[in-house]
Amino acid sequence: MSVVASLRRYLEDTLHEPVRVAALDRAPGLPSFLSRMYSLHDGCIAGRRCLFLATTDNAATPANIAKHIALVRPTVDAIVVFVAPWLSAYNRSRLIGQGVPFVVPGKQLYIPDLAMDLRERFRTPKPRRAACLSPAAQAVLFHRLLQLDQTAKTPSLVAMQLRYSAMSIGRAFDDLVGAGLAQTERRGKERHIRFEAEGRQLFDAAHGLLRSPVRTEKFIRDVHTAPPLKRAGESALAELTGLSTPPLPAFAVAASMWRIVGQPHEFVDTDRDRASHIVETWSYDPAALSAAPTVDPLSLYAQFRDHRDERVSMAAERLLDRMPW
Repeated sequence: MSVVASLRRYLEDTLHEPVRVAALDRAPGLPSFLSRMYSLHDGCIAGRRCLFLATTDNAATPANIAKHIALVRPTVDAIVVFVAPWLSAYNRSRLIGQGVPFVVPGKQLYIPDLAMDLRERFRTPKPRRAACLSPAAQAVLFHRLLQLDQTAKTPSLVAMQLRYSAMSIGRAFDDLVGAGLAQTERRGKERHIRFEAEGRQLFDAAHGLLRSPVRTEKFIRDVHTAPPLKRAGESALAELTGLSTPPLPAFAVAASMWRIVGQPHEFVDTDRDRASHIVETWSYDPAALSAAPTVDPLSLYAQFRDHRDERVSMAAERLLDRMPW
């Protein structure tokens, strides 16, 4: 397999999305001696254009490679990336020390401009079954069980719906495979997920791996109007099951969106006794899993299934009885 074919396959396997890599005869303004040393390839990663300088002989030293990259950068509006079929650990370390982006297909990807540093693994231990699903894996599982879109089976399609990166969803696919809940297969350039069961049978298989999506509870005072968030917590549980309504209404937001949502609405943190609302920060986006005013019932079940108040835990069980499996 050519270096370029290996590069494309490695990037697609690593980033879990199609990657374009096309040969260039010559880049305008590029010194001619570099055209003789490297094959040039135009590509795009995470929406950023990249110019790959590929070699097959690794004759240049890391210092010379850094000089070559510095010569090319002013001539193109792109991230310039060195590509080689192999590099010694010492030379990789020297390139990293000089901030030179590079890819060794199948081994390592280092592109600091894209905040990417994926190191090779010389020994891969046998994966151990995790005690819980990762937040992204649980979101993918619930997305499937809630039947939000049965056609979303690739990292890129699922990522758009759950508001993750395709790379994160690719890792979530790995988690689900490792948990024995799914298998994946490559069809062309895309990786597809196939669950081992459906409906209640799939949920029961994953039951012991579920985790509460709630990271923190924020007690908020002086919110004169309800925040534009999904109703959550015991408020949502009461609305969906007939449990008695709690004194404080609760809402949910992705932890990554807390400051973005909180600042314009002037949320003020306080203690429970002086609060008018509760805002839960979640490890995944609650809005991505529910079109209703409340958060989705499966996440709500995962939050309350082991609650110390038996009334609450029994209400959580009723959520499952009402699911259209």
